[in-house]
Amino acid sequence: MLSYLKTISRDVGQFLHIPGAMALLTVPICLLWQEYFALSAFLVTALLSLILGQLFYWLGQGAEQAQLKQTMIVVALSWGLIPWLGAIPFLMIAHGLAPLAETAPTILYFRDVWSALFEAVSGFTSAGLSMAIRPSQLPHSLQWWRSFMQWIGGVGVIVLMLAVLQPSTDAYRLYSAEGREDRLGLTIGQTVKRIWWIYGLFTVAGVMLLRVAGMTWWEALNHAMCAIATGGFSVTDSSIGGYGSAAKLGVILIMIFGAVSFSTHYAWLYRRRFRTLWQDSQHWLLWCLLLIGCGILLLENYWFSGTFRWLDTSFQWVSALTTCGFSTEPVQFWSPSGKLLLSLGMIMGAASGSTVGGLKLGRVSILFKAVVWRFRRISLSPHEMLRYQLDNQVLSQETAYRWIESAAVLLMLWLGSIAVGIFLLIHVVPSEYTLSDIFFEVASALGSAGLSTGITGPEMNLTAKITLTAMMWMGRLEIFPVLLLLTMPVQQVWRLIWGRRKKTRSKY
Repeated sequence: MLSYLKTISRDVGQFLHIPGAMALLTVPICLLWQEYFALSAFLVTALLSLILGQLFYWLGQGAEQAQLKQTMIVVALSWGLIPWLGAIPFLMIAHGLAPLAETAPTILYFRDVWSALFEAVSGFTSAGLSMAIRPSQLPHSLQWWRSFMQWIGGVGVIVLMLAVLQPSTDAYRLYSAEGREDRLGLTIGQTVKRIWWIYGLFTVAGVMLLRVAGMTWWEALNHAMCAIATGGFSVTDSSIGGYGSAAKLGVILIMIFGAVSFSTHYAWLYRRRFRTLWQDSQHWLLWCLLLIGCGILLLENYWFSGTFRWLDTSFQWVSALTTCGFSTEPVQFWSPSGKLLLSLGMIMGAASGSTVGGLKLGRVSILFKAVVWRFRRISLSPHEMLRYQLDNQVLSQETAYRWIESAAVLLMLWLGSIAVGIFLLIHVVPSEYTLSDIFFEVASALGSAGLSTGITGPEMNLTAKITLTAMMWMGRLEIFPVLLLLTMPVQQVWRLIWGRRKKTRSKY
């Protein structure tokens, strides 16, 4: 048991250094905008991150290499602890500015520890739900901190650590425990470096595109970081709603690039294989859903409001399907059927191996093929054998069943989590919100999307804050690692009791 915990402690210690490094990189932003009051908050974050990281790592010295179950627990625990460090700047800056009469209410709300933690979890999970009512009133250092958290969280803190450190645990286990499978090189080291190169390239290109589209350099930088991370934090009060058509189209393009898998980006960028953008089932499904979903929502909104808002409707659908969370108009005024369509988009997500949340279209396509295979099996003659084929790849029956099982189990966990979230929220949200609003909010949190019907806010009930925070954490890691972490104490107690019973029986 001690060796088991030492392995977890050592690996978690490595991850806890990440928010400290991020805080130090934020210090120049404080100096650039002459926000000297924020320096202490980020320096304290860096110091605590270093101390805790070194302490956890020291306690785990000499531990064995982690097994798969330990690796999942490490990832879940790291993603659970890192936002607590990320919440420190919000808390310290809010308390430091509280005595000043001119301090905006948006800043003061972050004196509540749960609001600060909610914002940090939403940042690192690239969810986008926010406690900031008017983000434009936040200091530039906090605006940057929110965007930086989403930019790091979008590609994953595990991928960041693998790029800069030599982990003690098997690299592939860490890489896959965060929900990734595609390789862009012979080794995981090559893969993460290429991911970061592609990620950085699209971020820079996004900044340039949005600057040309009419945003200021500061707005372009923050929105490009959050769009490619499919995060959704904004530095304006109306998200993308206050910009012109060019900026909206630019953000749509960046969100779609963030929703395409890194392996596909690598294939068309480096190997000039442009067919990969639509060749496999999940990307073909992505383009189909983007077009069909926009068309259905256009008709739905025309039926509901009598107007064709083609750009805003398309923007909202792309934002939902890519689980980004940017918006151009309030969703709470949409029809229940429109909200339901957006909710389904947030639940499905886009391509596996990208920055999006949700179930991922790779699993959706597998579940669809499972239905097709089932119908074909029913119509087979007694002497015929069913051929399992996906993306021009012939699968053995065992492999096909394993893929179907994996996708079906995650779907059931998703549906169960949504049901629990709805049950908890329905008792604490104001009566003005309908069941469709609550379903939308839970789907947004679990899918790491960030669109909101207005339920999320700093004055939200504490139970609702904790519920949505937990949903964002679970959804980012695809639920299972979090369940392993939460049930670990129960498993250890059960083993202890069962072991004592065995010893007692052996005496007689």
